[in-house]
Amino acid sequence: MKKTLLLLILLAAGMTRPLQAQIAPGAIAPNIVATDINGNNWNLYDLLDQGKTVFLDVFATWCGPCWSYHNSGALDDFYNQYGPDGTNEIMAFMIEGDGSTTMADLQGTGGNTVGNWITGTPMPIIDNSGIASDYQIRYFPTIFMICPDRIVREVGQLSTVDLEAVRAECSIATQVNDAGITNSMMYLNGTPAGCGNLNINYRLCNYGTDALTSATITLRDGATTIDTYNWTGNLATYESIPLAFNGVNGVMGANTISVVVSDPNGQSDGNTTNDERSVQFTIFNSVGGPAVSETFASASFPPSGWSELNGGDVAGWEYSTAGLNGAGSAKMNFVYSPAGDFDAIVMPTMDMTGYDNAVLTFDIAAARYGTSNDNLKVKVSYNCGLTWTTLYNKTGAALATVGSQTSIFTPTNANQWRAESINLNNYLTRPALLVKFEAFSNQGNNLYLDNINMSLTTGLNIVNRALDFSLSPNPARSLAMVNFSLAKQQAVQLSVLDAQGRIVYAFDETSVLPGDHQLFVPVSGLAEGIYLVRLQGEDGQQLRRLVVE
Repeated sequence: MKKTLLLLILLAAGMTRPLQAQIAPGAIAPNIVATDINGNNWNLYDLLDQGKTVFLDVFATWCGPCWSYHNSGALDDFYNQYGPDGTNEIMAFMIEGDGSTTMADLQGTGGNTVGNWITGTPMPIIDNSGIASDYQIRYFPTIFMICPDRIVREVGQLSTVDLEAVRAECSIATQVNDAGITNSMMYLNGTPAGCGNLNINYRLCNYGTDALTSATITLRDGATTIDTYNWTGNLATYESIPLAFNGVNGVMGANTISVVVSDPNGQSDGNTTNDERSVQFTIFNSVGGPAVSETFASASFPPSGWSELNGGDVAGWEYSTAGLNGAGSAKMNFVYSPAGDFDAIVMPTMDMTGYDNAVLTFDIAAARYGTSNDNLKVKVSYNCGLTWTTLYNKTGAALATVGSQTSIFTPTNANQWRAESINLNNYLTRPALLVKFEAFSNQGNNLYLDNINMSLTTGLNIVNRALDFSLSPNPARSLAMVNFSLAKQQAVQLSVLDAQGRIVYAFDETSVLPGDHQLFVPVSGLAEGIYLVRLQGEDGQQLRRLVVE
């Protein structure tokens, strides 16, 4: 499995900086005014105004993967070919980002280093942890590319050839009249969603050598023009301005819309490759439906009524045949999702009113790659996705259900899964609740979700379930009897979950014949309290509350 980034923050002695949200791709890069270790002064914006693309290799002297990439010579060769002593099209810097390290560590003689970072390094080295703070570094190494329009994004540990390929994505001012839309749509909009109209934000930039004083900006849905705006102002070369189309309507479900700029200064555009950018948005149903139970029995993905919000790269959520009950699952492809990408799947809108209790349960299987820190959050919204509240948040080792693996993870047995549950009683008065599973990639290893189930209860009974069963006696002291009927032969799983969502009893039968069946659950060894009994089959699943006395 090819890896381009390894998480090391918090692993080195003395590293106590908390994890934070790294500067997002598409943001305006903070300016850097700093002095390198040889006493030369640098200003990032001055370099960008000269039309140079700037690369930052933010490292720490103790970081093994940083040292490996440094010794690969990829960035050195790229700098020698395209930097000041080459074609003079780019600039690159080594940024030592750990404030606890010293000059001796850079020289390879200190106690917190893996070698001599200075000898043989052609590019300037800046020892300034404030830069790492400004760029909100979450791990070392982090390699950024900053285009002349000041838009930043992480590019990872690329080869010399790949560095040149990614640099070609930056627009360079070579034409007199060249207006463009910056690569900031995801940063400015996120994954916009709502039940009605939305605002679509974008950033207009002058990529021409003359000042930009006018342009026509068109909002399109495919080939259909939705709105047109005749902009006037004054933008110098590489200067940009944020703008918006307000009150944009869409159809129920996923929508893709484009912002297109034309006629800079009333002239034809000298470079049309940067004229258009697209953004996806979702319109949710404002009327909640019944509770949702999803076993991913169908390969159609996302399931009917669900929404998928892709945060950038193609890799994201997808269907997998590796399910806990054999039917399938939702797989988050962290392996090929670039670090920093957000991807989400959203359950259909549900009406929570008229019930006494609400519990969301799901099964999860996940592995780390090395010390990778992929993250999963479960969020809810009762205002059509305008705001979200996080109810579940696990990262790295806390998220994983198996040990770290160096191969692509696919669960092969039930022991690699963990049952999770979330109490949603605070939302019982909401007529239209959305539940989102949001993944944040650190490009680690795969994650799988199965048997996602919203259980809405009145008293002790669970409603809206396809697979029904009865539970008696309830309360129980020694044994509880589970009675159920099957219309066809299928695999059946019975689980008892405690208040923390842990499985305290399990029964798994791969082939149960049609007809009436009875299972006995021993409870004499369980502590007094309230448990959930979950019965799963190909027809669906159901939960009931069990009181143990």
